[in-house]
Amino acid sequence: MTKIKICGITGVEEAEYLNEAGVDYAGFVFYEKSKRNVTVERVKEIKKHLNPSIKAVAVVVDPKEALINELKTLSMDVLQVHGAMDLKIKEQWTKELWRAVNLKDNQDIKRVFTEPAQGYVLDGANYGGGVPFDWQGAEGFLAEAKDKKIILAGGLCVENVTRGMEIFAPDIVDVSTHVEGTKGKDRKKIQEFVREVRAYDRK
Repeated sequence: MTKIKICGITGVEEAEYLNEAGVDYAGFVFYEKSKRNVTVERVKEIKKHLNPSIKAVAVVVDPKEALINELKTLSMDVLQVHGAMDLKIKEQWTKELWRAVNLKDNQDIKRVFTEPAQGYVLDGANYGGGVPFDWQGAEGFLAEAKDKKIILAGGLCVENVTRGMEIFAPDIVDVSTHVEGTKGKDRKKIQEFVREVRAYDRK
């Protein structure tokens, strides 16, 4: 079955929505420029309410060693790196690592697959923008990923996630913007997204 990640969790109530929906990953954004930015202390509280079966993903941009040391205190399961990544970070982080790439105009993503990681996040041109990258022809690059996990992100929603799974056959689908309500994540939208993914898996 395709795994599901809900990214940009900022509150305890949202953790309860994820528990109820039975998703696989919860993403926490540690990036001050993001409207979904959270602190280490905030995540400690949220994680108390998150089902232990849901893996916690720390989403970072151009991470420094000091931040990685802080994240280690949270017992996060996965580190998702956007932007630049010093190879020292890979040495410092001993758990699962995902490397993200923001795709623009079908740029060649083969270079990303050469970086040390257990998974690759294919994201839209602007991180957190809620707009998909151009899927046309992009699937041709996936052979370069070999046995690594593919995480499809960037503008996924109920209307397009089935098509995305048909094209890329990702291990994980990653949604954020299109399951949001007026205040954080929306319970009903999360459930609708999960139902759509599970319906495709059952076919």
